[in-house]
Amino acid sequence: MNAITRHPVRSLVIVLAGIVVGLILLAIVAARLWSADELRERVTQLASDQLGLPVHVDGDVSLRFWPFPTLHATEVRVGSVTGSGEAPIGELEAISLSLRWRPLLSGQLAPETLRLDAPVARLTPATLAVLAARGPPTDTARSGQMESLDLRVRDGEIHWRTSAGDREMSITGLDLDLDNLHWQRPAEGEHPLATTSVNLTASADAVRLDALHLSDVTLSGSAEDGAFATDDWQMTVLDSRGNGNITLDFRTSPPAATLDIAFDSLRLAKLPEPWAPAGSVSGSTDLSASLRSQAEPGSLLRHLYGEVTLSGRDLRLRGVDLDAELADYRRTQRFSLVDAGAVIFLGPAALLATKGSDFVRLLDGAPDKQTRVVHLVSDWTIKEGTARTRDVALSTTRNRIAAQASLDLPSRRINQATVAVVDRQGCPVVTQEVHGSFDAPRVEEPNLVEALLGAPIGLLKRGLDAISRGGGSCEVFYAGSVAAPSD
Repeated sequence: MNAITRHPVRSLVIVLAGIVVGLILLAIVAARLWSADELRERVTQLASDQLGLPVHVDGDVSLRFWPFPTLHATEVRVGSVTGSGEAPIGELEAISLSLRWRPLLSGQLAPETLRLDAPVARLTPATLAVLAARGPPTDTARSGQMESLDLRVRDGEIHWRTSAGDREMSITGLDLDLDNLHWQRPAEGEHPLATTSVNLTASADAVRLDALHLSDVTLSGSAEDGAFATDDWQMTVLDSRGNGNITLDFRTSPPAATLDIAFDSLRLAKLPEPWAPAGSVSGSTDLSASLRSQAEPGSLLRHLYGEVTLSGRDLRLRGVDLDAELADYRRTQRFSLVDAGAVIFLGPAALLATKGSDFVRLLDGAPDKQTRVVHLVSDWTIKEGTARTRDVALSTTRNRIAAQASLDLPSRRINQATVAVVDRQGCPVVTQEVHGSFDAPRVEEPNLVEALLGAPIGLLKRGLDAISRGGGSCEVFYAGSVAAPSD
């Protein structure tokens, strides 16, 4: 019987002690071979080569060897030079990268865990293009695959804006866990993420999309060989807790994406200032959307399909009395239906709510004026990037206003849009058309449909709600779910 068999515990202790002593000696040798300045220089050069952007480490750089070989650095900046006055593309308080022992002993670098503390990324289409062009790390590209990696992000921020600066997005308070991230080289012609697998959990304090603010966002999901899906995505918008799901399939060419969201009781009083003056709108609405497209830059809107529905009852608009304005239209000829109709164009991202319309000004009018919106429906269908009205109308206590429209989302143009006051049969009484781009639409003069009234024009003086064709025929403009006023 050999010594190991006779004394297994003592032998194990001796082996472990030998490993510890070896690690200490390795650390001493590394410390002697590389001073702190030399280590910082080696690390920054390697990171700069891999990213294709200048990397600077202003803090400490250290190596430790237990329980895993780990590289730690603090105060790291990416893409700027000290004293240049330019904000770095990325910066973080600390970064830690641990490596696996076995591959390291055979001369290979195999990451175990990457942790980023308080990272801040400032992205534009140009910087994303530079990063995407670099591809996977050199060792990974050479071997064709990446061993399983765990990524930890704590208290991160991401800021994105277009090159023109007209669109912005930001994520703050981001905590992200990617477990068992695995990648291998895709086949020729496949998407770079077609072979990615990962388990994901994430949360963010706030997400801002231009003026829209989402808070308390939580998300979990997984990807298996390029097919990603969430199983629990929740967020708060306008004081309403909503839920949704996203799928991304990188196995198809181009990649396919779907989005489903639903919110109950969105509080309109919380609308952002650019959309409506504070206190001008109150009440709550429900919102649901089911969309699908191709997850590829430049094709998202062009290949968009789906449905968007917004609905609510007993809403209040302060600063304007739509019924009084419409009743006075016959005399003044100054009221724009598009201003009133902007309320029901809130389907695809409130495209017409403020552009070329005095709707916001109306809501900022006399504080003693008020409109009660009895019922509001804005139901749209989208096919190949064109949004069309399916059931878009609102009713007040005396009137019903409806809209028909076709909007080209990719080119941001109005193919056709008509807003109309309709009578009890859904026939148009007053119409107004809009054409042109979203940013500078051409609003035509209102048109009183005298030939179709079947009743004297003077009835307008008694209120548009009084108009009834008494069984006469017309080309029905609206036959949706919003009923005519009962009075």
